[in-house]
Amino acid sequence: MLGKGVVGGGGGTKAPKPSFVSYVRPEEIHTNEKEVTEKEVTLHLLPGEQLLCEASTVLKYVQEDSCQRGIYGKLVCTDFKIAFLGDDESALDNDETQFKNEVIGENDITLHCVDQIYGVFDEKKKPLFGQLKKYPEKLIIHCKDLRVFHFGLRYTKEEEVKRIVSGIIHHTQAPKLLKRLFLFSYAAAAQNNTAADPKNHTVMFDTLQDWCWELERTKGHVKYKAVSVNEGYKVGERLPAYFVVPTPLPEEDVRCFQGRGIPIWCWSCHNGCALLKMSALPKEQDDGLLQIQKSFLDGIYKTIHRPPYEIVKTEDLSSNFLSLQDIQTAYSKFKQLFLIDNSTEFWDTDIKWFSLLESSSWLDIIRRCLKKAIEITECLEAQNMNVLLLEENASDLCCLLSSLVQVMMDPHCRTRVGFQSLVQKEWIMGGHCFLDRCNHLRQSDKEEVPVFLLFLDCVWQLVHQHPPAFDFTETYLTVLSDSLYIPIFSTFFFNSPHQKDINMGRESQDTQSKPLNLLTVWDWSVQFESKAQMLLKNPLYVEKPKLDKGQRKGTRLKCAEAWGHLCPRSSAAALTRSPQSLCNHAGVSRIASERGFCREAKKHE
Repeated sequence: MLGKGVVGGGGGTKAPKPSFVSYVRPEEIHTNEKEVTEKEVTLHLLPGEQLLCEASTVLKYVQEDSCQRGIYGKLVCTDFKIAFLGDDESALDNDETQFKNEVIGENDITLHCVDQIYGVFDEKKKPLFGQLKKYPEKLIIHCKDLRVFHFGLRYTKEEEVKRIVSGIIHHTQAPKLLKRLFLFSYAAAAQNNTAADPKNHTVMFDTLQDWCWELERTKGHVKYKAVSVNEGYKVGERLPAYFVVPTPLPEEDVRCFQGRGIPIWCWSCHNGCALLKMSALPKEQDDGLLQIQKSFLDGIYKTIHRPPYEIVKTEDLSSNFLSLQDIQTAYSKFKQLFLIDNSTEFWDTDIKWFSLLESSSWLDIIRRCLKKAIEITECLEAQNMNVLLLEENASDLCCLLSSLVQVMMDPHCRTRVGFQSLVQKEWIMGGHCFLDRCNHLRQSDKEEVPVFLLFLDCVWQLVHQHPPAFDFTETYLTVLSDSLYIPIFSTFFFNSPHQKDINMGRESQDTQSKPLNLLTVWDWSVQFESKAQMLLKNPLYVEKPKLDKGQRKGTRLKCAEAWGHLCPRSSAAALTRSPQSLCNHAGVSRIASERGFCREAKKHE
């Protein structure tokens, strides 16, 4: 073999270094061995889905080692997804076929899931925007679910390269109108096939009865009442049609400032204390208007703060807690640790992994959220105080903390149906701006903040450290986070219930037009077969027995004690062996398995 023979018979003479230099790229060697052939794979289109552009003889790289190997196939772009169609059954590991998503395949990327697009020109990687003068030889797509795809266009016809690259850039980056989302095309085309799953018992909180049921369940009906003053969204478009307020509060007060400055009930503790939230009144410069606002708030405060019987602690989240900018900046740094293009970059990052992770501040933000939630549970349970969360619109950090508190304190919220009902109550009906926070319309990167993902990551911490306490698994949280970007479900594609009802046709004056029936993400049978859905359920779950009043008194402090140790572990445990985070679980493990980094690491051991 070259470089291993003995030269000139001299036993001590070193073998010369190989002088052969290859000017042929690895992928060319593989393709020269036999002609490029593509197995015809059928493109499965959803109802209403249309093919926009396609390109043949595209190489999808499989980055296991230094050799740039891959499989050939067809790259297509529809109005719903980017899909690679290739004979990958024999080329790729098939370990995850038992957990197959019926809507999105392993080689599919919904248009909403695309984060950044890069092109490689003469071995240089550049971001792609708008109209291109020159087209790349390789396309790299970074996804919001932390997957990375590499497509080689070296053997694709020039016209097809132009069409597919331009099409992908346009349909993933151009600003959109809400009505042009695929969500509406799918709903219109599948109108007769979108019946609700009868096994789905998630409470949607879109009726007055749902809120009355929740009040009865938490024993909050003694001090609080469900109101329908906002039916038809006559009071405020940011409020749901139905919600709960303190019983002494006159309904006329709710109408004063479009629902702002009103304490809205979230949940009641077994001792009668309640968690409330309030959106801030609009800032006024006029002294007269400021005095009116002050008098109004004083009157509201007296209805909920009546010492010694009712004591309220106010948590001003807009000034004394995290900012949305903090969350956005930390996550931007954090996700870059996982959007890795090759094994060389992986090993370069691995050397300074822990310092980069710590400097991102993402785990510290999780720690602060858990710590604040535990402080609130102590106020409710140990100090017998009502807690009022105050935020500008009460639709971001209020949703996050109120949900975390309920997950910690209410065993029902740790069941799958209870958790889904919690998301419906606090996030969907609570007016969290999913459309803006996920930037589904591509209109403003500044508004894109992963608040809901932060909540799921906090819950992931609790699930990871207390598995028997939860009816669902880490896998459930992962697929729920992935579902943020699947536009056949209406759950995460509107800013408010009002916006959803208007665009579904429920508030339309046209009596002849039939309202659209949109799917909810809680119909898991749409995405997964029954066998796959079993992986969403935790077999180790131990349901907490119901306690009578006498037993509750002896266990009042146990909630805070049970969760109190989580804050330091959420960051300390993360920095011991492997970073503990839903994002890591959803992204790194999946990316590593796809690229073979784990197998490559074993070779180096």
